[in-house]
Amino acid sequence: MVDPQLLRNLKEESADLKRENSNLKEENSRLWNVIHALNELQCNLQIFSTSSDLLEMVMNILTIALEAVESENGSILLLDEESDELVFVAVVGVRQEELTDYRIPAGAGIAGWVKTHKKSALVPDVKKDDRWISVVDQSIGFHTRSLMAVPLILEDRVMGVMEVVNSMPEDHFNETDLSLLLLVARLASFVFGCAEEALNKSDNTVNENNLN
Repeated sequence: MVDPQLLRNLKEESADLKRENSNLKEENSRLWNVIHALNELQCNLQIFSTSSDLLEMVMNILTIALEAVESENGSILLLDEESDELVFVAVVGVRQEELTDYRIPAGAGIAGWVKTHKKSALVPDVKKDDRWISVVDQSIGFHTRSLMAVPLILEDRVMGVMEVVNSMPEDHFNETDLSLLLLVARLASFVFGCAEEALNKSDNTVNENNLN
């Protein structure tokens, strides 16, 4: 006769395996969706010729990041080296208008920590993190519960930070979400590098024409 406890244990293990397989399938699906979307964007990198084209592409990248980690609120902050500030250049979410072009000191808050240390941050509860500052939330009337932030790095140079806040599911952001965000951030860094290179070439052409 089979031990009833053994049967119960086997059933529990079987249920656990089914949940794990379901989670793996979901993660693989999210990863392939991200890869597919990024591949499409990368194929179109050379088509932008204006700042509007660039902004549209950056907003698309940010949207891909939000869909991948199941959030509705995120932003890309670029470093203004002259003023040593991080500037919200692309924002998706309920306070988009208020937050766009908002500036914070380059070393302030979790985004500032990410920029300074060139490391990612996964924060399940911002109230329990000493790096968190609430001044931005208070200024725009928003409530941040959790967030992820990753540096935008090109050739060891920090260009800015990508930040995603408030996971839609009840569970907090996890390491898988952070890995997906890092993947998207790499393309964002490349896009900004291409844009910067294009602007430098344009400026050099203008200068040469003026000299002639």
